Amino acid sequence: MLPRWSKILLVFFCFFSGSNFLKAQCYSGNKAFGPGEKISYEAYYNWGPIWVNAGKIIFSVESGTHLGKSCWHLKSSGKTYPSYDIFFKVADYYDSWIDPENFTSYGFQRYINEGDYKLVNTIRFDHPKELVFSNTKTNNNPVRYDTLHPGKCVFDMLTSVYLTRTLDLGSIKPEVKVPIHVIIDDSVYSIYIRSLGKEIVTDRKGQKYRCIKFAAKMVQGTIFRGDEDALIWVTDDENKIPVYIEAKIIIGTVKAYLIGMEGMRNPVKALIK
Repeated sequence: MLPRWSKILLVFFCFFSGSNFLKAQCYSGNKAFGPGEKISYEAYYNWGPIWVNAGKIIFSVESGTHLGKSCWHLKSSGKTYPSYDIFFKVADYYDSWIDPENFTSYGFQRYINEGDYKLVNTIRFDHPKELVFSNTKTNNNPVRYDTLHPGKCVFDMLTSVYLTRTLDLGSIKPEVKVPIHVIIDDSVYSIYIRSLGKEIVTDRKGQKYRCIKFAAKMVQGTIFRGDEDALIWVTDDENKIPVYIEAKIIIGTVKAYLIGMEGMRNPVKALIK
């Protein structure tokens, strides 16, 4: 079971994850992003009739080293604002170290701090044997060791976000369902996405973007209802940046709005000036 705030980030990870669409191509080159990129979102949660600005989500890419190897360090964090901390304080961190030439993961770590709930998860891939080794520690429980057999072209949650941005999302035909298999901690979840065409989306600053719209069937058995619970709008350009996400959960709705970007590799041609 995922903690509450993680389900906001899960909207990103379930949409941008290893899928049959990815497995067909695995990795064929990257023109979408590079070191120095940073993208920020604000997350909102409805408390009855009231919408609460709960916190901030950040994705970034840096050059670095891991175990003596040159790599790209992918980062993501989700933190509540001080005004929301009195209700439920959150500080979540995700890290992945990859080879930028072939997107091979060197390592993945996930730190969850949500109220009284604590989780640390590390994942290691044995690519030749197509195995994934996961270690998970929650609160005062012993470390849980798991071995998964998910198949070829499998990536951790954060690497898969960036891998998908290198693909031609515009080639997915409307109404065609794309199955997705998401590795989260010690399990593989199956969902799907489908394209709903193109729309114009306005961000929190009033800027308009040409976007491709997708629906996603979220992970059942958590606080998502199942069926198609999330809508995602992604820039219709080489960057493939999520501009707006809306997800229904059992007790309401969560939303994430793009609020900032810097260090983009390509001009943001989807921005309507």
